[in-house]
Amino acid sequence: MEPVTEPSEWELLVRFLPSGWVEQAREQGAFGRARRIRSPADLLRLLLMHVAVGISLQRVAEVAQAMGLAQMSKVSVWERLRKAQRWLQWLVASMLRARVERPARGGYRVRVADATTVTGPRRRVQVRLHYALELESFDVSELLITDERTAEGLEHFAAGPKQLLMGDRGYARANGIEAVKRAGGEVLVRLGQTSVTLYDEQRAPIGRLEWLRKLPGYEPGERPAWVRGADGEWIQGRLCGLRLSPAQAQVARRRCQKKAQHHGSRLRPTTAEMAGYLCLFTTAPAERLPLQVALELYRARWQIELAFKRLKSLLHADQLRDTSWPSALSWLLAKMVYALLLYAYLDEAGAFSPWGYPLTPAQSDADSGVGPHGTRPTGGTERRPGPRPPHAPDLATEPSPLRRRAPAPHATASSARHTGHALTDTTALT
Repeated sequence: MEPVTEPSEWELLVRFLPSGWVEQAREQGAFGRARRIRSPADLLRLLLMHVAVGISLQRVAEVAQAMGLAQMSKVSVWERLRKAQRWLQWLVASMLRARVERPARGGYRVRVADATTVTGPRRRVQVRLHYALELESFDVSELLITDERTAEGLEHFAAGPKQLLMGDRGYARANGIEAVKRAGGEVLVRLGQTSVTLYDEQRAPIGRLEWLRKLPGYEPGERPAWVRGADGEWIQGRLCGLRLSPAQAQVARRRCQKKAQHHGSRLRPTTAEMAGYLCLFTTAPAERLPLQVALELYRARWQIELAFKRLKSLLHADQLRDTSWPSALSWLLAKMVYALLLYAYLDEAGAFSPWGYPLTPAQSDADSGVGPHGTRPTGGTERRPGPRPPHAPDLATEPSPLRRRAPAPHATASSARHTGHALTDTTALT
């Protein structure tokens, strides 16, 4: 009887990739022929060594040769990364579709939209990551990578019936609100002093600050309001407001003062006064989204800020090394592939005890080492038990002398899953 070989963590990890990813590597021009690199799996592994682990291109070439994956120079690795851009875009889109294709539960499917900027060395290139977070499951549902000249906006995200898109002051714009409404969705955005103009029943502009001053004490209030679209169409909604506590207002004014100093300007008195209120606009009807629910719902918007913090602090998504737009885009796409793989990996780890991994259903997929995306199985799906470490999976078997110091393991994989973010020990990847 032949001894059973324990599968490597890399073999377990590729089972979470979408079906057809090997064929798409050829169709998208990332992999032509098995010359220096034998397979698309080896190519993806080399790219993730550089992007996810953070080791240099030269070190990737050395590790690849030591592991018997490929014989290539650091320039060849860099060229492969640039050439794999379309393939990486396909991987990100396919993995996102697999995560969000689930029936909407009662009420709205609430998503939080925001964007963050990633800056390259010597500020030669800036990349903006537009990100949508599922508020129910804290999963990323949509992302878009653009240059820094593309402003934030709700129009960048797909919307539909029974969907509610939520954003901060930067998303309170008429064109974004109009795009969501045309798609059948609803919006919930925060208003600032210079946000979108709201109108009353007589189509006269509403003075938001004057209305907020009339709120009784710390009781919330609301009133009908309209937004005028680009084509002159009137979009009906509600203006909601709440006076902040003195401590909260002081913190908000300090934040505004710091932002004004950063831009070299003075804080206007009306802006400082406006910071003492929470002012929202929503197109959702009151019978489906009451005032108290809308105010409480906006408090959860902070979860996307935590998502950005973890992407940058744990996965080092802010350490953009490339100085040109094409290579920077490929680098960030590969980083997002790595993040989505970790999310799927931790979803499986937290859903079963003992830990297991999904079996490959089709023989054609088994021949190429490909499995379905890591969605939770339905009843009757066979599972194979296997070791599941509470850290990120290995991408290379050879240890690297240059190791990045990992963050303190103060949380577990299961707790990271419930907050929608992945924990990683980067020393285990090299």
